[in-house]
Amino acid sequence: MSWINKGTTGLILKLSPLMLPYLVLFCGGVFLTVCQSAGIFTPLPHAGRALDAYGLILSDPSFFASFGFSLGVALISAAGSVIAGTFLAYRVWQLPAKLANAALVYKIPLILPHISVAFVVLIFWSQSGILASLAHQLGLIQAMHQFPNVLYSGWGLGMILAYTLKGTPFAMLLVMALLVRFDVRQIQTAAMLGASGLRIFFTIVMPRLAPALHSSFIILFLYSFGAFDIPFVLSESRPGMLSIHVYNLYFKHDLARRPEAMAILTIMFCFAVIFIIAYTKIVTRLENTVRKL
Repeated sequence: MSWINKGTTGLILKLSPLMLPYLVLFCGGVFLTVCQSAGIFTPLPHAGRALDAYGLILSDPSFFASFGFSLGVALISAAGSVIAGTFLAYRVWQLPAKLANAALVYKIPLILPHISVAFVVLIFWSQSGILASLAHQLGLIQAMHQFPNVLYSGWGLGMILAYTLKGTPFAMLLVMALLVRFDVRQIQTAAMLGASGLRIFFTIVMPRLAPALHSSFIILFLYSFGAFDIPFVLSESRPGMLSIHVYNLYFKHDLARRPEAMAILTIMFCFAVIFIIAYTKIVTRLENTVRKL
């Protein structure tokens, strides 16, 4: 028992350079956010009760509109990124070695900041952008303002495009990490027995890619749900993303409303934790059910 304690203590000491910044920055930030949402450690003295900020937020219809809008954008963009990334990774994996090396250009969006991707989408898809100009030059539209208002149509399509463009190579990277260890003889055997390409993909390949698919979906969904950079450039004015709502409360209103901004952040953090737990349990239950069948 003493050996285990010594080993555990030694491991903690070795990990302390990594754990200390995490504890100070992340845990300290979460603690301060929760405290300020309750009116503690706020810039101005909080005269009300501890949960007044939550009452104001949960009684505001605009909060639920922003929450639903953020949820929709995150779900669609994360699902689109995982689907596109899985399909493209599988196709790249099937290419000959020379072409597969050339296909590594898919990693370029990974090194671009999210805000750069937002500007790329803005440059291409805005009514004064490259596609509008091209359509005008080809005579498809009489004036550039006749180009469809894709980015600010009220559906969050600009943000979905940007998140999908950024998230697809990330999903490809995780999927490729599993595909390179995949035994191609299983596919060859199934093909020899008469299985179609779709059946091979869904019955042999997909189950082995499941860990990467679930991990990439959770990461991309939670990032899209709470990120600020892309919505700052491409967000709709109404209802808008929750991150923009928090930004406006934090920077563009009186300091007395600081607890409301922190209450939204706390709700978002709790939602993220609940989502991860629920998603993991649902996936585990479905996988166990499939194994029994």
